[in-house]
Amino acid sequence: MVATSTEVPGSRPQVWAIGGGKGGTGKSLLASSLGIHLAQTGRRVVLIDGDLGTPNLHTFLGLELPDVSLSDFVQRRVPTLDDAAVETSVPGLLLVSGARNQLDAESLKHFQKSRLLRLLLELSADVVILDLGAGTSLTTLDLFAPADLGVMVILPEPTSVENAYRFVKGAYSRRLQHLCRLMGYGEILDLVLRHREAAVAGSPIAVLEEIDRIDRHAADGLAAQMSGFSPHLVINQTRDGDDAWLGESMEVASRRLLRIPLRYAGSVPHDPQLVRCLKDRRTFLAEASPCSRTATALRDIAGTLAARGGATPLPTLAPQSAGSLHLELTARPTLIGGAAA
Repeated sequence: MVATSTEVPGSRPQVWAIGGGKGGTGKSLLASSLGIHLAQTGRRVVLIDGDLGTPNLHTFLGLELPDVSLSDFVQRRVPTLDDAAVETSVPGLLLVSGARNQLDAESLKHFQKSRLLRLLLELSADVVILDLGAGTSLTTLDLFAPADLGVMVILPEPTSVENAYRFVKGAYSRRLQHLCRLMGYGEILDLVLRHREAAVAGSPIAVLEEIDRIDRHAADGLAAQMSGFSPHLVINQTRDGDDAWLGESMEVASRRLLRIPLRYAGSVPHDPQLVRCLKDRRTFLAEASPCSRTATALRDIAGTLAARGGATPLPTLAPQSAGSLHLELTARPTLIGGAAA
């Protein structure tokens, strides 16, 4: 059972999402390290393994696969995420494991994703960290796009960099689509996507520019909300100075080519001891090598992300007067697929 968090009554946890376009980049290493560091600094943290096909986050925490998992929540065998959370060896850190079977993440319906996002915000925690599966599936993007803070983990190699740009474009597009439906501009979006495909083939921001040509008021409201979308970037397994400089280079390239801001959060040096820790089922940051250069880098990244805080949460709509709507920031996440759970 999840204990009471240190949050002020009436508040809700921040949601951090860890993603990226390519598998094997170290997302689970970063997610577990962030969770350990935040718990060690006094926060109540829940780690959620969002890979419903091949979960492995428990291994990074030195645990056997728990008996209860996220699939039990999705299939309503347990009523809440609190009931699926298990204690770890780190005080203040809990884990909701991924599926014990081959449940495919792509099988999640929009109402299941909406329910998951809604109940994330009801967890007794200060921070909820989602360790998402690899790739750019709609489920992965739908869980990454509305997060308070999104982090992409990549390797210093061309395929990983290419996939990262594809991932951030997809996440931006999904967030914009959700906002359009949520704010009542779905018909305008459909018009743009249906008749102006050539004009929006490059940067997804071109979609917003096309909306501006149709409805300036709609575009202004959407742009204000989209200004909070600024994913963070972590480079894993760096071996030299060129690898470490990659993050800053990608910041510049993303702004120039995609016109989407990336924020470089730091790099993690290559460390063979990480593999030994996994084999021995020891947590790298808490037990195995807490004072190493790699552990220091991971703590620095966690501190940077915590200091920067999250992106502006997506709004919900509340009636102001007959025939008009106003935006109100609340503790509710965006709708998925344009429908509530």
